[in-house]
Amino acid sequence: MAPVRFPPGWKDELGTEKLFKSMLGRVYTVRGFDKYGNVELEPKRLNTVWIEPEFLKLRPKKKAKKRKPD
Repeated sequence: MAPVRFPPGWKDELGTEKLFKSMLGRVYTVRGFDKYGNVELEPKRLNTVWIEPEFLKLRPKKKAKKRKPD
């Protein structure tokens, strides 16, 4: 992973870098898309993240296990 770089004088007061690093390798449900085609994710209860689709990897939905009849 490449180091995160911010413009000179900019501070990550919102914890954006920490939030994105915590999302790596996890699975999220797509909540929607914005007008630019970015994917809307909700990684934490009070956070919404929009990210370009090329930075995501789709995972097939898991099949539901069939229950055996009694």
